[in-house]
Formats: sequence, structure tokens, C-alpha cells
Amino acid sequence: MGALVEVRKAFVDAGKPMTVTDLIEITNLKASKISMALCHLKKHKYLSRKQVERKAKMGRRVVWEYQYHADRSAGA
Repeated sequence: MGALVEVRKAFVDAGKPMTVTDLIEITNLKASKISMALCHLKKHKYLSRKQVERKAKMGRRVVWEYQYHADRSAGA
């Protein structure tokens, strides 16, 4: 199964916004493959994103949180 299919399935199954870290834990894919899948979905307007504060003490303070939309017009 391709990375795009796995990422889309993870969003549909979870039904909530997720970060790349969440997707890595769920799909067991490399960050680069998840990033390419997210880029493709965002380009075709199936994703919207917003910046959120991380709860972890180390690392980046702000990360992107992605929301999947089955309807393309909702992701615009």
C-alpha cells in the first residue's frame, strides 16, 4: 500500500486533526514519505493546516496540525 493511501486512511480512521508526529506513530512510515503525501493532499485541497503549540518541552514550540476533508472545497 502506498504512503498516500496509508496517510489518507489514518486521517479517515482517526477523524481528527493530526501532526506529522501523530502520523508517524500511526502509520510507521518515514517522515519524508508522510511529508510527500501531505504535500499531495494539500495541493489537491484535501487538507487544511494550522499552527499549534506542542505539549513537549523539547524541540519545536509550534508545529503544523493537518485536518483532512473528504470534500475538496472544504480544504480550500
